[in-house]
Amino acid sequence: MIPTANTLSDETEILFVRHETEPEHPRQVARLALALFDGLSPLHRYGANERRLLECAALLHDIGWSVSGPDGRGHHKASALLIREFPWKTLTPTEVRSVAAVARYHRKALPKSDHEDLRGLSRADRSRVDWLAACLRTADGLDRRHLQLVKKISIRILQRQTELWVDAPGQIDEELETADQKSDLIRGILPGSLKLIHRRSSSRGSGE
Repeated sequence: MIPTANTLSDETEILFVRHETEPEHPRQVARLALALFDGLSPLHRYGANERRLLECAALLHDIGWSVSGPDGRGHHKASALLIREFPWKTLTPTEVRSVAAVARYHRKALPKSDHEDLRGLSRADRSRVDWLAACLRTADGLDRRHLQLVKKISIRILQRQTELWVDAPGQIDEELETADQKSDLIRGILPGSLKLIHRRSSSRGSGE
């Protein structure tokens, strides 16, 4: 069962169960993406509706692997297509396109206004996609090896810098390096700089 408590849960679960073969990774990514969203709320000022769209996109960001080749090339675009083609009843057409775009931009190219994935979206909708995809992109990097090593993340917003504190009991050099690379989108949005900091936590009692 997907650990989600919003009105999208039933429909999201259908797509998730139908296409996802490695469920622990997107669950971890969703948890981290939502923690980023919550920590950055003083900056983006989005609310519960945007949070549920991010959760949906995070849980479904890798479903494209099910219809891609063994190397997963283009799976991000395939994920977006599967989301767009699903007969959603709890999402408006604009929300469907937004969720699909957020999932699409979890890797590779950054959003650009002339991309087909963003056509038909208003400037405000595109800005929302940027923020949500930024959270998803960084969160995905923090589970680079699909090992769910990161136990908790927290945000500290300073005047000229935002600090992302990453709690993990062991070595997460690869995760930090990948998350740093995939924070290119969030760095383009945040005022000031972004710094990732590894805070070693004990494996006992390191959960939320």
